[in-house]
Amino acid sequence: MRNGFKQGAKRVVLVLMALAFLACEKEPPEREMVVGPWKDTIASYHNIISFRANGTFGILRLVEGQHSKIDEKAERAKVEGKWKLLPPEMEGDPLLLIMTPEMVVGDTPWAVDTPVTYLIERLTRNTILLRPSGGERISWDRLRSTKAPEEEDGVPLTQIPTGPLVVGLTKERINEESRYLCVQLTLSVNDVEVLPYVEPDDESAEGAYRLHPSLLEALVLHMSRLTYREVRSLKRFETVLADFKRLLKPYLGSHLQEIKVVRVQITSTRDGVSEFVGKYAPKKVAPPEAGT
Repeated sequence: MRNGFKQGAKRVVLVLMALAFLACEKEPPEREMVVGPWKDTIASYHNIISFRANGTFGILRLVEGQHSKIDEKAERAKVEGKWKLLPPEMEGDPLLLIMTPEMVVGDTPWAVDTPVTYLIERLTRNTILLRPSGGERISWDRLRSTKAPEEEDGVPLTQIPTGPLVVGLTKERINEESRYLCVQLTLSVNDVEVLPYVEPDDESAEGAYRLHPSLLEALVLHMSRLTYREVRSLKRFETVLADFKRLLKPYLGSHLQEIKVVRVQITSTRDGVSEFVGKYAPKKVAPPEAGT
């Protein structure tokens, strides 16, 4: 009987040890927020970092060429490995993100079997602010599908398209050819119901909103002053985006969370303009028939 008691006690101890081990290995609930694709842009390099739910990650580095397009001939660096999110040692400390490469292709600072540790100083559904060991803070922005739920720190965001914005670019020389700047943007806004310059769009899908005409006119007026030299690359257009944010602040204030570039196109033909407008013009929803 004593042997049976001892064996039972041993089993209980082993189960408790296993549970304690699992508890130590359990990753924090923020892990779900990390899973998915993120983007890190440095100069003309775009790093796409994908964290998978099975504990693996992948990094793909793309190089931007002329006219804001990805240079298909440039070498693409790739990294594959495993990642883990560890809880803080003490309450109030940052989370630890550990990434261990298992395969490295191309010119990259990553090395196989050499873990890289980051301190996560801020984590939202849209942004990760993190600091590598002995390095400066870096920020990654989430790459989203159009169907993903959008929110910032728990506050729902409303996605408001501008519709196609088209202007003729200002010429810097008399003999310069005519060019048209075609832009489609989406504004991420919170507390949309309290904003006077955002109104329900009854002609589109249910729950959709549109921007007040005076706000769109301000954007178009600013765009019409731009030259080809100021917008000929994605990097230069980022300066224009910063101007857009300052321009929209009097209208939207702190409710404007992000300006997303859906498409930027420069064309020298009216056919190109017509094609752009036809692609991004709002699709009207037919009113329901009487009696339905």
